[in-house]
Amino acid sequence: MILDDLTKITELDTQNMFQMVYSWAELVEEILQYSFEVPTKAEVGRYTISYERINLISQIVICGMGGSAISGEYLSVYLKNQLKIPVIVHRNYDIPAFISENTLIILVSYSGNTEETISCLITALENSAKIIGIGSGGTLETFCRKYKLPFFPIPSGYQPRASFPLLFFPLLKILDRMELFSLDQSAIDETLSLFRQMRQEFRPEEPTTSNQAKKIAETLHGRIPVIWSPFNCIANRMKCQLNENSKILALAEEIPELNHNHIVGWESWEKENPFILLTYRFQEEHPNVKLRFDITKEIIKDKVEIIEIVAQGTHLLSQLFSATYFGDYISMYLAILNNQDPNTVDSIVYLKNQLEQRKQTQTKLITALHSLPEAQ
Repeated sequence: MILDDLTKITELDTQNMFQMVYSWAELVEEILQYSFEVPTKAEVGRYTISYERINLISQIVICGMGGSAISGEYLSVYLKNQLKIPVIVHRNYDIPAFISENTLIILVSYSGNTEETISCLITALENSAKIIGIGSGGTLETFCRKYKLPFFPIPSGYQPRASFPLLFFPLLKILDRMELFSLDQSAIDETLSLFRQMRQEFRPEEPTTSNQAKKIAETLHGRIPVIWSPFNCIANRMKCQLNENSKILALAEEIPELNHNHIVGWESWEKENPFILLTYRFQEEHPNVKLRFDITKEIIKDKVEIIEIVAQGTHLLSQLFSATYFGDYISMYLAILNNQDPNTVDSIVYLKNQLEQRKQTQTKLITALHSLPEAQ
């Protein structure tokens, strides 16, 4: 079996993504040990950013793209019953008009050079928002360090999507430090325990006969996965992993929303079709969502093969991350079956290079950012 050929996996996995994912427990522990500080204010040229009067914060806006943005979606789901203010995920260049000095804006960019995020930094300054950066270097860190804006450094040298905990757990540390919520150590401990248990079950050395991640990857091979989840962040994360790691197309849907549109799309399909359904189930499902899953599967059971993954853990945090961890291993093994390096994203690299060559988008943003503080 190709998935039991460790030499083949090593040859294709040129940047050791399997090892990065294997180390999630250690990455979380490293992040949680970091001592994050927030100043009372920061002077950025003619702009004064105040970090006082935290009780007046009216919303939290997470600015980022790809895995950075998805970390904000996970935060919104995890804290939905704990935060009294909304968490909004923003994936674009221009920030919304409601941003003000009472907005906490967290700019998340693993490289520190994501141009949409740098653009948000510029407009956040103009609106006097409370700015915090997360990244492993680049323009974002350089600017924050220069003007003493709070910045949460994360280890460099990883594939951002393979080191997802580095993008999510700093958010928890920041909000805990700002007394917007309190870390739940029991939830974190259970999550770390599941990482360590699951990586033994899913590691490449574990043969296909006893490795569920390999088995599901084989079932998905050659098909177009459709992913359902009661939490959109889970379905979207898995879709993106299949896109970037496995180099395939996939669809992501959230229930109950899919019951109001997507489900009708199956009516014209026969059993012989290119799709396969991957569903994620959670203890935290609303009772009506559970019923909707049951009925919806009855409707399409003759249309498509269904694979169901039940999230592990008793805490919502551990359930979200156990489901994510499982999906990451599946996507990496599917890359191997597709004879692909899970690390490369050639189309994205080409797009970024062309943006710079044709419009100097990155250069213009950096120039605008550094000229902004001194502008009169």
